[in-house]
Parts: sequence; structure tokens; C-alpha cells
Amino acid sequence: MTLTHTRSTQALLTIAAVVVILAGIRLSSSIISPLLLAFFISMILNPVITGLEKLYLPRGLGVLLVISLLVLMAASLIGIAGHAAQEFSRVLPGYRQELLEMVTRFQWSLLKRGVSVDFSTLFNTLDSKWLFNLATSFVSRMSSATSYAVVIILTVVFMLFEVPLLQGKLQRALPDPDRQLLDVERFVFSVNRYVILKSILSAITGLLVTAMLQLKGVEFYVLAGLVAFFLNFIPNIGSILAAIPGILITLLQKSPADAALVAAGYVAINMVIGNLVEPRVLGKGLGLSSLVVFLSLMLWGWLLGPIGMLLSVPLTMCIKILLESSRHNGLAQLLGAGDDTADRPSNVTQ
Repeated sequence: MTLTHTRSTQALLTIAAVVVILAGIRLSSSIISPLLLAFFISMILNPVITGLEKLYLPRGLGVLLVISLLVLMAASLIGIAGHAAQEFSRVLPGYRQELLEMVTRFQWSLLKRGVSVDFSTLFNTLDSKWLFNLATSFVSRMSSATSYAVVIILTVVFMLFEVPLLQGKLQRALPDPDRQLLDVERFVFSVNRYVILKSILSAITGLLVTAMLQLKGVEFYVLAGLVAFFLNFIPNIGSILAAIPGILITLLQKSPADAALVAAGYVAINMVIGNLVEPRVLGKGLGLSSLVVFLSLMLWGWLLGPIGMLLSVPLTMCIKILLESSRHNGLAQLLGAGDDTADRPSNVTQ
């Protein structure tokens, strides 16, 4: 009885500790989110800077060069997206009127068949005041994102300068540095591989969406392609959410038949990229089951917001590797993909 009571007490204390930690993460998400994003960005950029050091470029100049290129690329994407969003906001009232007329015709066709549906309540909310509030909210979010970007960039710079000292600090701080540093290397290798391959596949998805809408003569195809590129980083539901704007714009600009063709195009792109190419390219290297990926998306999204959704897979991979290196290896197996060869830790230094 004493042993059972002790185990029950330990289990309750563990659950209570997890709840307290999750509550703390939730309350401090505005601080933790940019720090985590900066950490993963610095982890991805460090191999590039290390490669420049091998070419006899001082680390300070390498950091300055890489960060400058990153800021230039981000500014270019934001400029393109901002211009497209500005044009879209200009024609949005006209789209609202077209959508109102389309739904009215649909309502009349249902009424002729004896089905009475009232959409007036929905469109009463889509007035000019709603559009103004939407634009104001978008501007405030962009301003907040800009301030976030400055903090993230500065944090990335300091982290990149700290990397050469990190291994020595970990050697002195970790109780078993030889084994635990291998776990760190495996985590860094897995995350870098995932982010690089996911970025390539997301870029291909965005280009295919852009080309498809351009061939159909749909406006704002660049904006739809950028939305597809960014949302494709969100596992499971990102590609579904990315299809909604393109289909709606096609429906308003063209016809229901064209919108159906575009929807079929989105399905084809997501089937080929998401179900054929991505599993072959990424393989089972993530070592996470599909259910765990989906649940982690909801958990990290609730805890950290949009940044948590973007980082849900790397964060869950980190937890799995930590569990594998501890006495809770059974929990790590529950997070795994169910393939012994995929879940078995590998030596990434080979």
C-alpha cells in the first residue's frame, strides 16, 4: 500500500507540475514566442555562418551578411504581400456587393424549392464599419509584427555570437555531456532537415498555386501564392486554410465552375505535395505519428498562438528527444510513428 500510495502521489505531483508549467507558458506567451522563434532561426542560420567561417570569413561579418540577406528577403516578401493586400482592401467593398448578389440569387433559388434561408443577418455585419475595423486590426497587427521582428532579429544576432561558447558551457553544465550533446546534435540535425525541406516544398506549393490562378486569369494570384507558402508550414490544416482565399476570389471574379476547377487544383496540389512528395522527402525522419502532429498543432497553437502553430513540429520533436534520453522512454514511444526503425535514435554525426 505504501508503494502504491507513493506512486499515486508522484503521478499527481507530475500532473500538477505539468499543468503549472503549461499555465506559465500560456501567460508568458508574448515573451516566450519571439524567443523560441529567434532560437529556431539562429539554429537554422548557424550552419550557414559556420560554412562561411570555413571560407575564412570572420564570424562577425558572416552574421552581418546572413542577417542582412534575411532582412532583405523578409522585406521583399512583406512589400509584395503589403502591396497585394492594399489592392485587395481597395476592391473588397465591391467583392462584398458581388457576394451579396450571389447569395441573394442562391437564396431565391432555394426559396423556389420551398427552402427558406435568411442570410441578411450575416451581411448586416459586413458593413463599412466592419471593413474599417478589419483594416485597423490588420494595421495594428502589422505594427506589432514589425516590433516583434526587431526584437527577434536582435535576439538572433546575440544567439549567433553566443554559439561558439555554447558547447563549452554545455560540457560544464550537463551531468552526462557526451550522451546529452549527441541528443542536442540529433535535435539540431532533425530540425534543420525538417525546416529546409519544408521550406522547399512550401515554395513549390506557393509557386504552383500562383501559376494555377494566373493561368485562370484570377487577380491577386501573388497574394494567394504567398498565403499558400506561409500556411503550408502549419501541419495538417495549413494547406486547407490556404485554399479558402483562392477559391473565394475565383468565385467572385469568375464563376462557380471556375471556382470548382480551382478547388480541384488545390486538392491536386495538396495531394501530390502533401501525400506523395512530402512523405518521400521527409520520410519517417520526424519520428512522430500523424495524430501527435495534429494534437501538437492544437496544443502549441493554444499556448503560443500562431508562432506555436508554426513551431509545433520542432517543439514536439524536442520533447520526444528529451523523453528518449530520460527514464520516460515509454512516453517517447507513444509520440513516435510506430516504426521501430524510425523511432530508434540515430547517430547524426556519421
